[in-house]
Amino acid sequence: MKIAGKRVQKGNVLLFISFAAVSLCLLIIVSSSRAEWENKLSKNDMYTGHQQWFSINGAETEAQWEQTIRKLAEVHDNFSINVTVPSQEIAVRGICIQGKVNNPPMIEGEYFDYSTSWTDSPKAVVGKEFQKDVVTKNGKTYYSLEGIEYEVIGIMGTSRESRINHMVVIDFRTAIQKAGINTQYELDTGREDDIRKVGHDMDKFFPNPGSLLIMFGEEQKVPFVSKFLSSAVIMQTMYALILISFCLSTILVTFIWLRFRRRLLFSWKLCGYDAKWEWMEIYKKYFIVAAAGFITGFIMMLVLAAKIPDIYMTAMDVVLALGITIGLGGLILAFSYGRYRKKMLR
Repeated sequence: MKIAGKRVQKGNVLLFISFAAVSLCLLIIVSSSRAEWENKLSKNDMYTGHQQWFSINGAETEAQWEQTIRKLAEVHDNFSINVTVPSQEIAVRGICIQGKVNNPPMIEGEYFDYSTSWTDSPKAVVGKEFQKDVVTKNGKTYYSLEGIEYEVIGIMGTSRESRINHMVVIDFRTAIQKAGINTQYELDTGREDDIRKVGHDMDKFFPNPGSLLIMFGEEQKVPFVSKFLSSAVIMQTMYALILISFCLSTILVTFIWLRFRRRLLFSWKLCGYDAKWEWMEIYKKYFIVAAAGFITGFIMMLVLAAKIPDIYMTAMDVVLALGITIGLGGLILAFSYGRYRKKMLR
């Protein structure tokens, strides 16, 4: 077969088309999943959606949080306590976080962890709209807000317009110093089932004087059918089925590709080539075609992104899709060539 005047080995066209389709599919799935997550994060003001508000009344000093948070961190590994800080300029939130609870996408640096969110020195993660106001001193970056200078540990934001770009998150100690301990908070957890456990323990650990009021509605068990038919599960299932179908077709195409190279493989055996060398050569020939297919899929994705405003991808989407393509391609070839080689040796 000839394309543009050049001879193309049999099977390469099928393999090329297969990997172009798989790559395009992966890029769409990865970029769509990331965009959906970013939109949900922005819509929920960086909460998971199952967060629970609570309030503290009658407490005397911010130091009463010390014992509570320390004990919570000992028994729970995935929660965050949030407090809105009154500000005339921008949306400011204080956070104490253990683990990762809906961490926002980061442009630079890192988001808060337990050590940076529960600290004696003011720290902040700022939205990318405020990056221009960040200054560098003695090798560290700082952001000034209402008379306090915060050390900036990260810049958060999304490529498209979102609330995250216009927010500032500060450490919990500084936040309660500004807002006062007797105020309203938000408790959030990585898993919805943990919200009650953390809430009850927090109420139990909070010392006198003062009271912590957190109210949970009656727990309702969602039927399995309702969970299975939820929009999120349906989308995830659809993505998985699409990917599985493309993988199965790629396995079939790989066997066809290997069959067209039967004479080459047989000649390697006759010449007594080492098995290691055979594997290296077959992988090289396979991934040259796979790379061309991925580049084509990437170009097709660029065309789609240019034509459809709701579809867009980031550099991380491309890297992730490329990694999955390489991993899947390697596994598919290892499985297919391993079986084909055993059949030849019989």
